[in-house]
Amino acid sequence: MTNASSPLTAEQELHLVESYRTLTHLADTVQVPAVLASIRTCLAELRLALDGQAIDIDYYREPARTLVA
Repeated sequence: MTNASSPLTAEQELHLVESYRTLTHLADTVQVPAVLASIRTCLAELRLALDGQAIDIDYYREPARTLVA
């Protein structure tokens, strides 16, 4: 599904992709469970936004580690 009524500029797309990469890096390196949970929530929302704009991102990557309670 795309949102053709208000397309993103190339600069906005670049910022979204950079944000996705930054959040992905944080998710791989952060040690605080509450922060990791928040980052994962942000990543999920950002994936939805990117998908809605038909921006290709590697959504299904192998996580670097898993959170163990």
